[in-house]
Amino acid sequence: MQVFYIPSSSMVPTLAVDDRIAVEKLTYRVRAPQRGEVIVFRAADDGTSVERPLLRQLARNAVQFVGLVPLDDSDLVKRLVALPGETVELIDGVLHVDGVAYEEPYRAGGDRSNYGPTVVPEGMLFFLGDNRSNSSDSRSRLGFVEQDRVIGRAFAIIWPFGNARMLDGPPLPVG
Repeated sequence: MQVFYIPSSSMVPTLAVDDRIAVEKLTYRVRAPQRGEVIVFRAADDGTSVERPLLRQLARNAVQFVGLVPLDDSDLVKRLVALPGETVELIDGVLHVDGVAYEEPYRAGGDRSNYGPTVVPEGMLFFLGDNRSNSSDSRSRLGFVEQDRVIGRAFAIIWPFGNARMLDGPPLPVG
């Protein structure tokens, strides 16, 4: 397990700025990620990452482990909405996967955007932020995410105590 600090509003209302989330790393060793899960993953290396000295990196990892510093710039948290081989589309802000509309009670309202349709390539995943109008996700520069970049499944908010709770389950088909 690892604790991650949330520095942005891309997952509001599910995750607030300054929340600490617990992320477990064992589930995906026995099963594939599932639609609707909140997942921490590494962004693609764009060649701008800075190499830190070993002791400095170990110190950062230790305080990041307990959620005292934000995610590395290369670590992102988003909701998985489409799996390899599936067709994903947003119609007036409503998520459709393989032509089926999904109810997403965790999503911030107001986003009426359109996207796709597009097919998720094999070995890739498609992520969206819950605050779609304020999220850089698979619709834009993030693009598809390789499955091997998944770090783990976020399952609970553990800090601040007033926000502590288990995270939402998967979206349900409408109808």
